[in-house]
Amino acid sequence: MLEDLLRWLAESEGVLAYLVLALFAALEYVVPPLPGDTITLFGTFLAATAGYQVVWVYVCLTGGSIGGSLVAYAFGLWVGRHEERWPRFLRGERTRRAVRGAIERFDRHGGAYLVVNRFLPALRAVFFVAAGMAELPLWKVVLFGGLSAALWTGLILAVGWTVGDNWEALHDLSVQYTWWSLAAVGLVVVVLVARSAARRRAR
Repeated sequence: MLEDLLRWLAESEGVLAYLVLALFAALEYVVPPLPGDTITLFGTFLAATAGYQVVWVYVCLTGGSIGGSLVAYAFGLWVGRHEERWPRFLRGERTRRAVRGAIERFDRHGGAYLVVNRFLPALRAVFFVAAGMAELPLWKVVLFGGLSAALWTGLILAVGWTVGDNWEALHDLSVQYTWWSLAAVGLVVVVLVARSAARRRAR
C-alpha cells in the first residue's frame, strides 16, 4: 500500500497531492506507527525531481505537522482533565508521581521540549500529549511546535535537494538517523533512571 501511494505521488502533481503530503505529516502525530517520515521524505524527493513546488511542499509538510500536533495536544488536555477515566494500572501512586513530575518539567521547560520534538522519531506525539496534560498555553504549543516543524521540514528539504534523485540514499539516511536518535533517547532514559535510583538509595 505504501509503495502504491509513493507511486501515485510520483505520478501526480496538484492540490490533492499536496494535501496528501500534509495529511500524512499530520497523521504521524495521531497514529505514531504510521510511516509519516517516509511520506515527508518522499515529498522532498519529489520537490527535487518531479516538479513539485518547493514552497508548497514546505508549507504543506509544516502545516500538516502543526495540525497533527494540535490533535495530540487536545488529547493530552482531555486525558489530564479526566484522570478518573485512566486505566486502573495508571492510577497507582508511583505512576501518579511520575506523571506529576513530567507535568512539572513541562511547566518549566515545555517550550524547549516542543522545539526538539520534531527531531525525535516515534516520540513526537508524546511531547504534545504531555504539553496538553500540563495545560501548556495554546500559543506556546503553536509557536514552539511550529518552530520545530519549520526547522525540521527545512532541514530535510535541504538534505533531499542535496541528495537529489537518489531516493535510496535519502531513505537510508532517514533510517540511520531514526536508529541513532532512538539509541540516544534510550541512553538518556537509562541515565535518568539510574540517577533516580541512586537518589532513592541515598535517601
